[in-house]
Amino acid sequence: MRKILLSITILLTSIVALHAQDTTFTKPTISKKVKDRITKAKDRLVIDLCMMNAIIKKDDVFVPKDFKLQGFNRGINVYFMYGFGLGKKKNFSIAPGIGFASENFYFKKYRLNWHKDSVTTFIPFGDSIASKTSKLGLTYIDIPIEVRYISKPSSKTGMSWKLAAGFKIGFLIGSKWKYKGEDWQANDGESIKTQDFKVGNLNKFRYGVTLRGGYGPVSLFGYYSLSNTFVKNKGPQFNPIVFGISLNGL
Repeated sequence: MRKILLSITILLTSIVALHAQDTTFTKPTISKKVKDRITKAKDRLVIDLCMMNAIIKKDDVFVPKDFKLQGFNRGINVYFMYGFGLGKKKNFSIAPGIGFASENFYFKKYRLNWHKDSVTTFIPFGDSIASKTSKLGLTYIDIPIEVRYISKPSSKTGMSWKLAAGFKIGFLIGSKWKYKGEDWQANDGESIKTQDFKVGNLNKFRYGVTLRGGYGPVSLFGYYSLSNTFVKNKGPQFNPIVFGISLNGL
């Protein structure tokens, strides 16, 4: 038995050794054409895949004390930006732009109320209503501006480390509250779907700070709204925080 095992071991070792002699390892390389495309990319197109939350004042007037946003609030930003180099080496640049942002905030156990009142409030459905979806959707035209730093491209990959800090202003162009679940008005157990456009008492203008950093065409980004989403004393104190993955190219 030992002789058989020894023979098998010797045979396998010989096969591996012969294969190693006949096989040459070629290190993968990136072509010069691809490197040039990556190196010359000015990040004119910026696509942000967003997750979001918000700093909310739970005052029991506009927002109940137990109010919570759901965990998977999401959206997307698409911007076209153009960088102007600063200095001879042009590692630094300033990049203004324009684009749109879509944000969705989910709060399954609450509804938005503004039709029968002069203010906008979050109101709980209560345990007797089975709600599936309740969300606030906001769409903005944004004007961002960034100060960018780009490192010297890597000789191996053609890619650079990137860091950008900036500011953006936005103009509200659309809003809606979407609900799917049991009819809370009739309270008869029947399911309904409704979309209510032009949510009341929203600020038409917003502004905030941005930060983005990464390597090559992929970055992480963040945005904090310094402005309130709702009009003061007409709705809750609601300051969005947006973060996620940024894809940059062109």
